[in-house]
Amino acid sequence: MSLSPSTLPRSAHLVHVRPSRSDKGDPALREPVARLAALQDPLAWQCATLALMVTSRSQHERLVWVEFARDLPDALRLFDDIALLPTHRRLPWFEHFARRLAPGPVAARQEVVIAARRMMTADGMVTRMDQLRWVALRHLLAGSAVSPPEAARDDLDVLDAELAHCVCVFSAFLSHLVPAPDLTLDLSGHQLVGQTWYDIVTAPWHDRLTVPLRSGHDIDASLRALRALQAMPWLLRPVLVRRWYDAARELTDGQALHAEAADALRLAGTLLDCPVPPELGRQFVEVEPPRG
Repeated sequence: MSLSPSTLPRSAHLVHVRPSRSDKGDPALREPVARLAALQDPLAWQCATLALMVTSRSQHERLVWVEFARDLPDALRLFDDIALLPTHRRLPWFEHFARRLAPGPVAARQEVVIAARRMMTADGMVTRMDQLRWVALRHLLAGSAVSPPEAARDDLDVLDAELAHCVCVFSAFLSHLVPAPDLTLDLSGHQLVGQTWYDIVTAPWHDRLTVPLRSGHDIDASLRALRALQAMPWLLRPVLVRRWYDAARELTDGQALHAEAADALRLAGTLLDCPVPPELGRQFVEVEPPRG
C-alpha cells in the first residue's frame, strides 16, 4: 500500500460537476410552484417544510411525514409537488416556509422541530446533511433573517486562537460535504477532496496554532464551534463564507459547485445570518415574492 503523493494530473484532483440546465419556464413546474406559493395555512407550511427534509426514496421518513400531515387536505399532492422541485429550488423553498412559521406560536414551531428529528432518524441513518439542515431549521424557526451586505471587509487573520480553532472545527464538519460529499481525490484512496479543502481553508493559521485534525469532532463539538462563529463580528461572517466558497471553487471543475456542497454552504450562511457569495447564490432559484 503506497503512501506516496499522487501523480495524477491536476484535472483528476477536481470535483467534476455537470452543467446544470435552467428550468425557468418549465411547464411541468408552473402549476406545482404556483400551488406552493398559494399556501396560506400554517399546517401546510409545517408539512411543506418537513417534506423538503425527507430523504429521497426513504419510505420510513415518508411514513413519518404522512402521519404528521394526516389532517392536511390534499397532503399527498403537496408532497408530490415538492418532490418535483429540482435540487436548486428546494433549499430556497425550505427557507421560505420555515421563515413563514417563525412568527407563529412557539408550540407549533417546537412540533416541527420534534417531527423533523423523528423523521430524520426514522430509517436509522442520520447524515451530516440531515444534521446541518435540522440545525438550520431550528435557527430559521427562531426568527433568523439574513443581514444586508456590508461594503467593508475584514481579514480572518485577526481572529484570536480560540475563535480560529472554532472556525477549524466547524470547517472540519463542513469538509465532509464540501466541495463534494467525501469524494476521493486520487486512485490510491488515501487523499480526500474534503481534506484538501480543509487544508486550504485553515492555511492562514498553520503557523500560528495547532490546527485540529479534520476527523474526531462529533456533532456536539461542531455545534459548540458554530455558536462561537455566530458571535463573531458581523463583517467577518461573509468573509468566512467567501473563504469556504473560494476553496471549493478551486477544487471544482466547472462553473457551479456540487449540489450538496452548494446546499451546505448556503445553510452555513443561513446559520451565520449572512449572505452567500453572489456566484453561489446564482446556483439557486429563489422563491418569487407574492405579487400585488
